[in-house]
Amino acid sequence: MRFNDNIVGQIIRADSLGASPQEMKELYIQRNAFEVDVHAPIYRIVRLEHLYEDLRDKCLTHTKIDKLGWGDSTENPLLDRSFVDEVTGKELTLNGVVGSVFGSCWSRSKLDQPDEWAIFSRRQPSVRLQSTPHKLLAAAMSIENPFYSLQHMIGKMRYQPEQEIEAHFGDPDWQKHLDSLGQGIAASFLILSEDLSNEDEVRLLYNHLDEPWARVNARLTGQFAKIPFDWGKAIQEVTVGPFVVNESMATLSAKLRELGITCPISIGAAKS
Repeated sequence: MRFNDNIVGQIIRADSLGASPQEMKELYIQRNAFEVDVHAPIYRIVRLEHLYEDLRDKCLTHTKIDKLGWGDSTENPLLDRSFVDEVTGKELTLNGVVGSVFGSCWSRSKLDQPDEWAIFSRRQPSVRLQSTPHKLLAAAMSIENPFYSLQHMIGKMRYQPEQEIEAHFGDPDWQKHLDSLGQGIAASFLILSEDLSNEDEVRLLYNHLDEPWARVNARLTGQFAKIPFDWGKAIQEVTVGPFVVNESMATLSAKLRELGITCPISIGAAKS
């Protein structure tokens, strides 16, 4: 699959006309948002302790996407899959390009039901963050990073029968997944079994490249990648979940203010 061909043309024209870095960034945000309204609200329930850690470190923690860590057999369908090179006859994999992709899950659903809070928070003190695809990409993309346009993407998940997923990615034509913008590889992370369609997921992707900027600014720790992130640009609203004690609300409000983050903080319906 390929996305946003019209934006690709605009990028070429803007670059030839000497557009500013900020103008180019805006176009890259539009190009790297796949099948989502960039200004529509999306939501993520996150444990308070993890949010505080990321706020403190001014980063966003992504998790490496694989079948074991994400608990689903359809995750990262190209990882460890063998193909045959038609020229040499030798076996090959695409692990070099799919083995370094990390992600975080958001949803177009508000996730405001008690059972959703319980599942996504694991019954730990948590909050629901509201943002938009545009805000997330704007917060993750740094114009100081020469490769930011190839590292950060966001897209709506597609849900299909597992047989169809296997047929598509089991096709011997491995080259159909490769393109200069990395969109084919990104698409492989945006498909799941139809059994999970109730999650209505929007996935933020980070492709870790072994290059100077990432070596200095991104931190890999086991299954996690911590990338620089401007939380002030990302958070639109915070909703406190049912497992947060009242004292923690004041702490949350204070921590956000310390970082210059001014956004509404409300109590979720599940807590009342």
